[in-house]
Amino acid sequence: MITNWIPQYELMEKSYQEKLDRQYQALDTDEIKAVYEDVYLNPKSVDMESIKEVPYVTPDELEGDMLDDVAYQAMAEGQVAVLLMAGGQGTRLEHQGPKGTFSFEGRSLFELQAAQLKAFEEKVKTPLQWYIMTSDVNHQETLEFFEAHHHFGLEPGNIHFFKQEHFPALSKEGELLISESKDIMLTPNGNGGIFGALKHSGMLEDMKSRGIRHVFMNNVDNVVVKVADPLLMGLHIQNGNEVTSKSIAPKSGESVGRLCLVNGEKSVVEYTELPEGQGDAFKNGNIGIHVFSIDFLEKAADVKMPYHLALKKLEHMNRTLQVVKEEALKFEKFYFDVFRYAKTHMTLQVDRKGEFSPLKNKVGKDSIETAYKDLMDEGLI
Repeated sequence: MITNWIPQYELMEKSYQEKLDRQYQALDTDEIKAVYEDVYLNPKSVDMESIKEVPYVTPDELEGDMLDDVAYQAMAEGQVAVLLMAGGQGTRLEHQGPKGTFSFEGRSLFELQAAQLKAFEEKVKTPLQWYIMTSDVNHQETLEFFEAHHHFGLEPGNIHFFKQEHFPALSKEGELLISESKDIMLTPNGNGGIFGALKHSGMLEDMKSRGIRHVFMNNVDNVVVKVADPLLMGLHIQNGNEVTSKSIAPKSGESVGRLCLVNGEKSVVEYTELPEGQGDAFKNGNIGIHVFSIDFLEKAADVKMPYHLALKKLEHMNRTLQVVKEEALKFEKFYFDVFRYAKTHMTLQVDRKGEFSPLKNKVGKDSIETAYKDLMDEGLI
């Protein structure tokens, strides 16, 4: 019954009730209830006894030139695509617009990555297809930004945009949140929604139709990321892996997940889910850089992935229709929950310098200042 989920319903005008009726009918309330109970009311704690260090290799152990050649050959044959997660806004940076539009000396995060794709295209004489996941809040602005900047010299037909999927936010009492516009509040369903979004948007089928076999995935906010890194790509292809991950040695207490074996299966344990101080026992920090085989992406798109809880202060209407900003429940999928289904998965641990510099905050750690310094040190601006 809708009033169990939306206690404000009867206080609203009929036109708003009709709109909420339509939105409510589109929801799977059984799934929402199950997620609320499993993730919020009855959360499972991490069993530290089940977690072991993941095996990994370092660049010094590899034949780098040979692996680079393997990667370049695959690029030349049109087998390599790049998948960018860019659904966020620059709110914490006090930047108006998609985070990818944040600029250093006139060069946006999008442009920094596009320049690398352009360089590969010139080297191998074949374009790399670029798939960019946006969200409802930044999709149109992202498209307009690319158009205004002439797609950074890339052919527009080789850049493909699709939207992240969503899941309702809830109050701590398990009720649906209502936005100021009197809509049921939906929030992005986390980076783990990328596999379903690839399938449902038609992008996975597009990849297959183009003969793509290997997909490099990364985040928009790592300012020094080596897009389609040939060493990682070559390692992936040469070993016939389903998944190949890049890691760094984390600093003590650093806010990155840890690539681990959980009950013998590859996974990532998020830093928010580790007991305090326990993360330092594990030596491979997850930096959101992975290569997937196209066959594995197909498999991952059909996996029913668990949700994880994020407590966020969200602006919404309370029971008396007053707009408030209070802590609420946001549910997110994490892409690494599919790692357990990979039969072949390798981890390459690299030095942090020149590989990982996340832009998260306006000041302090992982900030505009630290990102700018790292970009200068690498000669990228």
